This record gives sequence, C-alpha cells and structure tokens, in this order.
Amino acid sequence: MLEPLFEYFHGSPLALFGLLGVLILCGVGLPIPEDIILITAGLIAGESHLSWVHTSVLMYFGIIAGDSLVFGIGRHFGCRLLEQRWAHRMLSGEKRDRIRRMFERYGITVFFVARFLPGLRAPIYCTAGAMRASYGKFVLIDSLAALISVPAFVWLGHWIWTRFGDDLARVSGALSRGHSLTLVVAAVCVAALIGFTCFALRKPERA
Repeated sequence: MLEPLFEYFHGSPLALFGLLGVLILCGVGLPIPEDIILITAGLIAGESHLSWVHTSVLMYFGIIAGDSLVFGIGRHFGCRLLEQRWAHRMLSGEKRDRIRRMFERYGITVFFVARFLPGLRAPIYCTAGAMRASYGKFVLIDSLAALISVPAFVWLGHWIWTRFGDDLARVSGALSRGHSLTLVVAAVCVAALIGFTCFALRKPERA
C-alpha cells in the first residue's frame, strides 16, 4: 500500500495536505493503516527537503481531527447510528458490550490503548462519544498517545528516504525492518505507561 500512496502524492506541492485529508478520513473508517500514511508523509518530506518535525506536527493535527470527528459522530448520532443495520455489521452488539466493559474496568486508559488498536480504534471512540464520555479527557489522552506514534512513523519515513532515496525496493526492505522495530518500541512504551497507571490507581487502596 505504501508504493501507490507515494506514487500518487509525491511531486505535488500539496502532497502533505492531501495525506492530511486521508488521515482525517481514516478516523471515520477509511481502511488504510494510519502508520503507512505517516511513513509516506515522512518519505515525501525527505524528498522535498522538509523537516520531519514540521511534518509530524501537521500529521498530528490530522490524527486528532480524525479521532475527534468519529468521537463527535458518536456523541451526536450515537444511539440512532448504532441501531442501523449496517452499523450492526461493523459494530456488533457483542463488540459494543466488550467496549463498555473495557470502559467500566479501565476508564479513560482505554482512550490511550485504542490509539494502537487499528481494528477497534474507531468503534471505541464512537462508542465513547455515544456514552457521553468527556471530550476534554478523550482529546487529552488521545493527544498524548499520538505523541508516541506520529513522530515515530514520520521520522522513520524521513530517515528511510534520506538513506535510500527513491530506490523503492530497498525502501521496502528497510521499511519492513524499521516498521517492526517502531511497533515494538511503541508497544513497550504503551505497556510501561499502562503498568504505571494501574500501579498508581491501586496504590491509594493499599494505604
């Protein structure tokens, strides 16, 4: 999926804004992995001699906008939306019950974990909106989670372009190795934060 995205968007002065729009659509269910879009943004930034930091900031706002959009859809249309037949196919009653149990057990920590769960992210955010969760808490936790994933993947794409240029065959090999490493690092960070949060929440109970 990386090559078609890169071939379609690269070379245009508005390429990054096009990827920004795709990211927002991903928030409402467009079936393209966000990490691939972020890596493509890094490749295009490298090709255009743009800073990966500035590119990360732009993509970061796209991520938050997409997540906020799906949360808002759940907030304003949630109950009616979830009763539609097509919604049942995408988000079965069993899955909704599982998401509700997650909220009851883990609270707002679910917002953080959901950022790293592509198949459940949009349903969780939509359900959170429908359950009238606090948007302030949602956007705060989601923003903190995005601070891990967005710069990591944009930097990875930028670094790969800097090293391999337009040799897409070598880029694919480097991407396969780098993408796995980035996911492992992100998973370790998430696990550490969740462990710390659970410890902090239980500590007062022992006192």
